[in-house]
Amino acid sequence: MRLSPSPVLRRFATAAFLMVAVGACADQPTLLAPDTVPGAAASARTPTVTSAPAPSTAERNYEIKFMQGMIDHHMMAVMMSEMCLQKAVHEELRALCSEIIAAQRAEIMEMQSWLQSWYGITYEPEMKPGDQQMMDRMAAMSPAEFEVEYMERMIRHHAKAVKEGEHCLDKAYHTELKTLCANIIATQREEIEIMQAWLCAWYGICR
Repeated sequence: MRLSPSPVLRRFATAAFLMVAVGACADQPTLLAPDTVPGAAASARTPTVTSAPAPSTAERNYEIKFMQGMIDHHMMAVMMSEMCLQKAVHEELRALCSEIIAAQRAEIMEMQSWLQSWYGITYEPEMKPGDQQMMDRMAAMSPAEFEVEYMERMIRHHAKAVKEGEHCLDKAYHTELKTLCANIIATQREEIEIMQAWLCAWYGICR
């Protein structure tokens, strides 16, 4: 499991910042190479499974709630990213969406295995009220509208995951879960930066 950004991800993020610095205000922004995609190592992880639950009630309750919530959160990202593969026009964005799908599906399976092994819980992702309506609205958008909506939503989505991951480092008991949370923080922070750069370069939305 990766604890620090890969060299590929660092190059990808650096290229994104250079693109904003050089081409954000140009009429024809420079696009990134589509074959450099962050988080490649994440999708290759094999779940690490131990059987002992956390020793305290507070830690057990926290880990169960965190993993169930993050499974739901990840599945929403997967669903939006699957739509991205059909609607996005920039090859770079489609490549990132494909990587998000692979990485977050792997993390879902990892957390499901821990819930079962540590706590005897079988858990499947659940959609929250309003999620389907949001997906329907995105499906009706033009490709350009979709790209803006997807990246803005995914930036907020990632920011929430980063915040929850930081709490996890303080509150979780299992080393495996803490390591996963550290990976979520590192990967999703850099994906936020990349999408912010694309929004600025492609659509003039610079924050």
